[in-house]
Amino acid sequence: MRIAMLGVKAVPTIGGIARYVEEVGARLVERGHEVTVYCRPHYLNGSRGPYRGMERVVVRGVRGKHLDTITHTLTSLCDALPRRFDILHFHGVGPAVFSPLARWRNGHTIVVTAHGADWDREKWGWAAKSFLRAGTRAAAKWAANWVAVSHSVADECARVAGSRPEVIPSGVNPTDTPPPQELYGLGLAPRGYLFCAGRLTPEKGLHYLIEAHQKARTDKRLVIAGSCPHKSRYVDELRRLANDQVLFPGFVQGRLLQELFGHAYLYCQPSNLEGLPLSVLEAMSHGTCVLASDIAAHLEALDGHGFTFRAGDVDDLAAKLQALLADPARVQATGLAAREHVCRHRTWDVTTDHYEALYENLVSEKRAGLVPDGGGERRSAPAAALATGPEAQRGG
Repeated sequence: MRIAMLGVKAVPTIGGIARYVEEVGARLVERGHEVTVYCRPHYLNGSRGPYRGMERVVVRGVRGKHLDTITHTLTSLCDALPRRFDILHFHGVGPAVFSPLARWRNGHTIVVTAHGADWDREKWGWAAKSFLRAGTRAAAKWAANWVAVSHSVADECARVAGSRPEVIPSGVNPTDTPPPQELYGLGLAPRGYLFCAGRLTPEKGLHYLIEAHQKARTDKRLVIAGSCPHKSRYVDELRRLANDQVLFPGFVQGRLLQELFGHAYLYCQPSNLEGLPLSVLEAMSHGTCVLASDIAAHLEALDGHGFTFRAGDVDDLAAKLQALLADPARVQATGLAAREHVCRHRTWDVTTDHYEALYENLVSEKRAGLVPDGGGERRSAPAAALATGPEAQRGG
């Protein structure tokens, strides 16, 4: 089976969508499928050629906050249409606005994955939000099947599009945390810091975390790893709020990232908006206790194996931090239980099983003439393939 991934920055690069595509795509290749990922040159740092068995096709778009993703998706689609892929897989509801074109030209089989309720992100104005809602409606109408990474995202998509995508949750790679080594280069000691990783954007709520950390009056440092792809007033605001106990190491990866996840006393996620947060699952997979805002996506990811505070409430976050800092035994026990849960239910192998079954079902039905031309009843992966993990017990 030949599968093209569109709407992605690149593989490998920072970001939840890129990580999602990398992990699922590499596993599909291991299972004998051909996977092509369309990449943006400015995210590859000069890297070219195959990566983890996936073909990387580099095409250009118009760089900029509002035009980068959409123009790159269009140029990617222009390259992909004549190549007769079995599946064209759009990642993100914005890129899905081109799904009618992909279906019209040669009847390609379209899959769309909604990674979040992107129209709710604070960085977008009304025009961009309207465009993203249009992409969501296009996915619902024109994709042979559309998918959400969590039940909370599926619910939001249903409110916009009138139909609910099926859910294929994100995963992790459960691994042992390497011994502390690069950690010391940042002046950190195991269990001597609180950790958060992600884009430095307003919906991540990092300003709440910085303020709560100061109110908690702890000697443990706060490490916020991540970057912003564009010049941002918000990043300037975060640096103004922070004192010398807050460390911004920028974008980190590899061994250092694994050490930061695994040796943190606590992983903190104060977001106001998420899809299914990979960083929370990563922290859990390392046996690190998580304290997160009580938004639906976090409740779904934690599944009772962590702690929450009222979203946007600095005082409640500070109080929860103080309570957990005073109870290391409880923090350790919760982290170990979280690791066991994630290793059983939230792995990339499980996610890939779902997609492989979905793709094969769609290709078989297309050959039999059963895949609708748009707006028809969708075919999904066999029920047995999608019944893995606790999310299968939920309604919707």
